[in-house]
Amino acid sequence: MLKIALTLLVVLISVYWVGEKARRNPKIDVFLSAIEGHYSRLNSRLEDATTISGLRFLRRLYGWASVFLFACIFAFQRFSQPSPASFLSLFWVFGFAFMGWFSIKWVIDHKNTIDEFSKNNALMIFSPLLMGVFDLVFHTPFTEILLIPFQQAAASLHFNIPEISNPLAIGGAVSLVFLVFFGFYYLLTWAVTVPVFMVSVFAVVIPIRFARVLAQIDRNNTFFWLTVFVMIVISLWLTQL
Repeated sequence: MLKIALTLLVVLISVYWVGEKARRNPKIDVFLSAIEGHYSRLNSRLEDATTISGLRFLRRLYGWASVFLFACIFAFQRFSQPSPASFLSLFWVFGFAFMGWFSIKWVIDHKNTIDEFSKNNALMIFSPLLMGVFDLVFHTPFTEILLIPFQQAAASLHFNIPEISNPLAIGGAVSLVFLVFFGFYYLLTWAVTVPVFMVSVFAVVIPIRFARVLAQIDRNNTFFWLTVFVMIVISLWLTQL
């Protein structure tokens, strides 16, 4: 099937290259002229685009794709019984689209993302310390109650926690644990997002560079030179089939 599709594409490109004979039919001439015009404008936009603007556009594309794929996953689960293999494939595509959206947001809008992250989690980090101050002033047992889950977790892991009775020390220790956790989360987020972000960068840079190459060859006939490159790729591909 693939070989038939590639061969058909070769035939269509060859007909386009015939030029004058193929354009004697007015409808075909209008159709080809429209394709050439649309691609010429697209190539000009790509040529003038920057990597950042391309990434912002790709982020919007990832976002809408994530919404669409999530809706598809929900619909399939609700109204049909897809096979595990097809459902898993759809889920992986959704996961990549969502991570693509998040990775671009994380890297190019890092300051704003960190500000949002800090506002949402600052209270969680510092609330144990504030509880310690509250316990010292009003003699309440909030930090002692807060420490119980950590003592139980340490006991199950056979790890000894030193006895701490000062509420401020308890609150500070728990706040430090939360701070270390979020620090680890921050580093893990970089480790996960950077590979996906690099894929997005290549997906943006390659079309921009290719558009600039076509413009350098012949700015007025970029679609023709696109078909030349496509023909070369197809010819090499067919030799491997």
